[in-house]
Amino acid sequence: MFISTRSRYGLRALVQLARNGQGNPLSLSGIADKEEIPIRYLEQIFGRLRSADIVRGRRGPGGGYVLSRKAAEISLLDIIRVLEKELFHANCIHQCPDFLEVEEETGGGPPGCSREDKCPTKKLWIDIKLICETYLEKNTLADLSSGSLETE
Repeated sequence: MFISTRSRYGLRALVQLARNGQGNPLSLSGIADKEEIPIRYLEQIFGRLRSADIVRGRRGPGGGYVLSRKAAEISLLDIIRVLEKELFHANCIHQCPDFLEVEEETGGGPPGCSREDKCPTKKLWIDIKLICETYLEKNTLADLSSGSLETE
């Protein structure tokens, strides 16, 4: 699993919004300063988050960004899926039919692997992906913001 700078920055910025409260907009420049994130990069991140309806922008004096819904309703997996092209990257499992069944929503990948029936690591990669996704799905932005992530 590879988490990009985009996701790390995006999560940090969203924690700022969650801690600020639902009705109190924060400017991107304020978030950028506080989190030491380049403003141009933050603009790109918030473009994706806005398109996915995770944040909303408010114009005018006192404007900025707010969460589109309560932080407790936004799973970390929702956020990571918006910001990452691929959450779990292991080339071989994207060829494995068992993995493709788990990944129905992706539309599949290259068919077949010549080592599928004798691969000693196939189950490991599939299980790790499922564990990571389950963890990110059950924890929300509210959990991350309050420091109360569930581990079980």
